[in-house]
Amino acid sequence: MFDQKQAVKLHGDRFGMLSLINRDEDDGFVSGVITTFIKVEFDGRWFDASVMDDASAERVAEVVIPDDIYPNAARFYFEFDVQKHRIYVQSYSEGKYLSAKQAHALFSGLAELRQMKAKFGKIHVTIVQSKEGLDKLFSIKIIKEIKITIYKPNPDIFSENFEANIENHLAQAHSQSVTISYQADPGESVRPTAEIMQISQAALENGNVQVRGRDEAGAVNKSTDKIPKEYHDKYDSDQVTERNAFRRLIPRWIHI
Repeated sequence: MFDQKQAVKLHGDRFGMLSLINRDEDDGFVSGVITTFIKVEFDGRWFDASVMDDASAERVAEVVIPDDIYPNAARFYFEFDVQKHRIYVQSYSEGKYLSAKQAHALFSGLAELRQMKAKFGKIHVTIVQSKEGLDKLFSIKIIKEIKITIYKPNPDIFSENFEANIENHLAQAHSQSVTISYQADPGESVRPTAEIMQISQAALENGNVQVRGRDEAGAVNKSTDKIPKEYHDKYDSDQVTERNAFRRLIPRWIHI
């Protein structure tokens, strides 16, 4: 992805790209930098605040910005776990934010490049979601439907008498995902059983869980992919660098 040197639209006129990568592994991690910036649309209308009207062609002609220079840039560190294929992304730096949705747009956009597809085929990029967010969804007063989507690859999540390995199951079916839907009986609410919880927690890693129902305010339709897994901390910039403060948040050598 880094070698493509491609910018991807994240939101509005803000774009992002992988601007630096350290190919040497450190404890099974590869590190790098994401840079986001604004792409100026030169062909659009320009406003001249000195006359409170459209800028004249002469004033616009005075604007000279090289094609490879972009304003309002921000840098965010990332760490890639090469064993679990999990990317940890810094979300705040020097007053600028990079949301999970924008990070997802960046890596998904890079995965869709023709060169990437030709070499690796279809690449699924999913956001790891919050267990606390799942608990909130399952706490909805009346649950009419629980829909669980799981993409391959994935670890064993079902009991042996159902399907020992979802990855093998999908491979044998020539499928890239499986969706399990639980519909409530008329007048009832779906009860999240231990097995539903087990499957749902697996989907937090490679998929998502959607819940449709009702609460005190009315109809509810929510999804875990809107609730990313996050880590937060504070640090003293006189005592530790921003990069090290970010890195110490990342769980290493443990299963989460």
